[in-house]
Amino acid sequence: MSNIDLRDYINELYDLYGQLLTNKQKDIIEKYYFYNLSLKEISEELNISRTAVLDSLKHACDNLVHYEEKVGLFRKIKNIEGMNIPKKYLDEVLKELK
Repeated sequence: MSNIDLRDYINELYDLYGQLLTNKQKDIIEKYYFYNLSLKEISEELNISRTAVLDSLKHACDNLVHYEEKVGLFRKIKNIEGMNIPKKYLDEVLKELK
């Protein structure tokens, strides 16, 4: 999967479930995925470590995927049946962030 597909997926999940994240998680997701800031840039802007940014970003993405696994709005909207998309995409998210 390309980074564009991954970003699109996270953006879709964020649109659906973003309000369930903490303000810090929302801020970091927006900075990373919407404004294309690096982990270093985010850490400098928020005055926290790069590791803290990475951990928060991973946790936020994990939460978004978890919400999709439980609720399934993305699959319903895209009319995807019987596919285990969330786990596959979460693995890609985690690979990208390493």
